[in-house]
Amino acid sequence: SGYIYRYALAMLLGVVAFLEYVIPPIPGDVVGVAGGAWVALESRSPVLLLLVMTVGSMLGIAVMWSIGRAFEQRLAALDPQRKLLWVSVEQIHRTQAALRRRSTSLLVLNRFLPGFRAVVFFAAGASNVSLAKSVVLGGISATMLNGLLLFVGVSIGHNEEALAAFFKRFQTLSFLLLGVVLLAFLARWLWRRRAR
Repeated sequence: SGYIYRYALAMLLGVVAFLEYVIPPIPGDVVGVAGGAWVALESRSPVLLLLVMTVGSMLGIAVMWSIGRAFEQRLAALDPQRKLLWVSVEQIHRTQAALRRRSTSLLVLNRFLPGFRAVVFFAAGASNVSLAKSVVLGGISATMLNGLLLFVGVSIGHNEEALAAFFKRFQTLSFLLLGVVLLAFLARWLWRRRAR
């Protein structure tokens, strides 16, 4: 029963890691830290959880890329203000433009951008960024953050106050990073517009 419980937990984390790319409100970060805390309490190795979470993330990436590829021809004809994947079509077009310029850095950073990662891979599929590149670079990004989340969970263990403090700081830093990226894109757009 111990093995069944262990593998069931690993599979649950893998499913959550998959779903957070397809349904971003899924709290994958919270579950990842909770998995690390379980590892600490049960004196288990975090390697299995990290492997399963990363595979789940890569499968989610592949699904979103495939959906984006299916929409490739239709995106140009859609109203820019129409909502698609909870963001405007215009935002998807901007993400496509960013991917054409800096696909490697954006794919590697995606896992650290809350609520934005699914859009990145949808846009990658619709922008002829290869599936292999999307999955490999997205997998590297997922491995880095999943490893960090598990490490934090293991370090914190059952300390609820430390756990709450971590998530408050993590959320603040994540949105700060997203704001910096968006400001950089805005500055670049304004610079090019002024140059024209």
